[in-house]
Amino acid sequence: MMHIVAIVLCTVLAWSLQASEAHAQASAGVSRVRLVLAVEWRALALAGHVGHGPGGHVGVSLLNEHLGIGLVAFGRPGPINPKTFNVTPADGMTYRGQDELELRSDGAFVGIYIAPAFRLGRRVHVELPIAFGQAAFGFYLTGDDRKTPDGRRVKDWENELLDGRDASVALGLEGGVRVAVEVTPWLRPYAAVHYMHAFGFDTYVRSDYAGPSLALGVQLTTAGLRR
Repeated sequence: MMHIVAIVLCTVLAWSLQASEAHAQASAGVSRVRLVLAVEWRALALAGHVGHGPGGHVGVSLLNEHLGIGLVAFGRPGPINPKTFNVTPADGMTYRGQDELELRSDGAFVGIYIAPAFRLGRRVHVELPIAFGQAAFGFYLTGDDRKTPDGRRVKDWENELLDGRDASVALGLEGGVRVAVEVTPWLRPYAAVHYMHAFGFDTYVRSDYAGPSLALGVQLTTAGLRR
């Protein structure tokens, strides 16, 4: 949580330093609106496990690129993240003769972001995105354990083994720093660091789902629409 507080304070300070300049340019009639589309790949350190997955954002850049607003998302697909979570089944149950389960985890975050921004020189663009939305993550049986001993659905067994709490939907809050380099007026590769926390997350396996991530991606933008 302190990571997000620090990011928020830095965001307010950095944006305030350039707010007067942006206002002056907008008053002079030179404000531009850019459409932004970005795709990225993230290295995730969520819930104490290292993983990876796709992400991206789409939105608009306002006030001569001093403020971004839009939608952001990233996922942690289970099939490409083989690291498992070990847990003892609820109520002393066993499964296929096992008293300890190895579970994979998957899920996603989808939210709305606001990103104060500023330039360092002519080509380096720094954004401080803060996002909030839905964080939904869960745990599931994998490998041969998906062949249930009695032919019932795997989901039914997961509900019983995990006390009906195999997944959770929570309020996600994420803060970060994104640094992009303008290669052309419409192409900007970038690197970013984020920290996400899921408030109210509660499953049988874990009562929290939080951690940092590192992203590498590319932004595509319009050249700028004068308004």
